[in-house]
Amino acid sequence: MRALAALLSLALVAAAPAGKPTEIRSGLGDEALVVPAGSPVRFLRFGKDYEGRFSGRFVLTGTFFYGCEIECEPPLQKDQVFAAIVPDPEIAAVLPHWKLRDNDMRIYLVNGERLASQIVTRQERAALLAGKIDDVRRHVTIIVDDFRAGIDCDSAFYSARFVAIAKPIEIARAKPDGNYGCG
Repeated sequence: MRALAALLSLALVAAAPAGKPTEIRSGLGDEALVVPAGSPVRFLRFGKDYEGRFSGRFVLTGTFFYGCEIECEPPLQKDQVFAAIVPDPEIAAVLPHWKLRDNDMRIYLVNGERLASQIVTRQERAALLAGKIDDVRRHVTIIVDDFRAGIDCDSAFYSARFVAIAKPIEIARAKPDGNYGCG
């Protein structure tokens, strides 16, 4: 799986055309969305509260976090748990981000519970809800769409919709038949 993630990351960086990023004025003073050259998403429009909306489906690799962030007194309720990904640096470098509010990128996952149900064990979920562990972490390679960039509490906020776990490339083994000549 790590080999697949490395190949996808290299392919994304190698495929990115050299060029200047595009800045999209937000209407919030000097703040703007920066869309790097070679970004896998395309800006659509600003929604309510200056939230930038993007189209495009892409492979997102990074560290998956499943846990509680605010008011985390055990036992936790299901609605206190969130799913997010801190993208690998190669992926973060090509994703849109805010010009002035340039804090580290963490992408909250819409449909993240669906991903968690596929990769978090029942024992881990029970330990998390009981307060025995703070969070569950995994390195993942997933497919997402509906990327958004907003500002919340004067900090950058990012989200994307989880679509599917990326399937690893299957490499078939071939048996040579020994017939290599003209004969």
